[in-house]
Amino acid sequence: MKRAFFCTMIMAVLAATTSFATAQDGWGSLSGQIIVSGDVPENLPEDVKDNPDKAVCLVDGKVPLDDGIVVNDKLQLRDVFVMMYTGRGAKTPEKYHPSFDKQKEVKVTLDNLKCRFVPKSTFARPGQTLILKNSDNIGHNCRIATMEHEHNVNIVKNSQAEVTLGEGSDKIPGEVKCDIHQWMDAVILIRDNPYVAITDAEGKFKIENIPAGDWQFQFWHKKGGYLGTIEIKGYKPDRRGTIETTIKDGENLDLGTLSLPGEALDK
Repeated sequence: MKRAFFCTMIMAVLAATTSFATAQDGWGSLSGQIIVSGDVPENLPEDVKDNPDKAVCLVDGKVPLDDGIVVNDKLQLRDVFVMMYTGRGAKTPEKYHPSFDKQKEVKVTLDNLKCRFVPKSTFARPGQTLILKNSDNIGHNCRIATMEHEHNVNIVKNSQAEVTLGEGSDKIPGEVKCDIHQWMDAVILIRDNPYVAITDAEGKFKIENIPAGDWQFQFWHKKGGYLGTIEIKGYKPDRRGTIETTIKDGENLDLGTLSLPGEALDK
């Protein structure tokens, strides 16, 4: 009886080991497109007031609107972070695709343009270099504050500075601010796990070279935080905007059109 039980346990361990090895064999991808359903919260004028640099910061002579929520005429939503969940109890890959080895060598640019951070949303990895650019004819500062990183750099007009990021890895995006022009803001995620995408002007995202296997992915937006109410056909996100997926070798898991209620962005 004991021998039979022992043999059964050995077979179970071997099966689990084989399953885990299979989960790490090959690479796939994840894609989709995010739209807003219902009413989109209104972007209000920025609080420019009588800032001495106001003339530089106007857009076509007008006070610019807040760019916290950017949708096009088809209600496709920009600036949503889609990222592999790395929180408590999450399974994370033991290895990354070799293509990510060179990613850290690429410098990431964050510009100041007409008193806007461009791009609004940025992803970088620990150890990467940020080029903090200033295309304006006025001075700015760039204050980065995440859970694991803190930088504050003054950038004189029409110039740039470089910052090499430390080794801390963030779970969620942090804030970028200009203290001289306090309405200027952006978000940055600094994380070693490279399986991250940010939706483009058409609401599209794609994460490539994901290890084949079962993984969790999370949806986050600056105005909505964790997007727990996002609607995805065939999936039920939890309150932290996380779903469980299966990535297959050589295949793209297309989530199709994901719909986010407009009120989710009104926080």
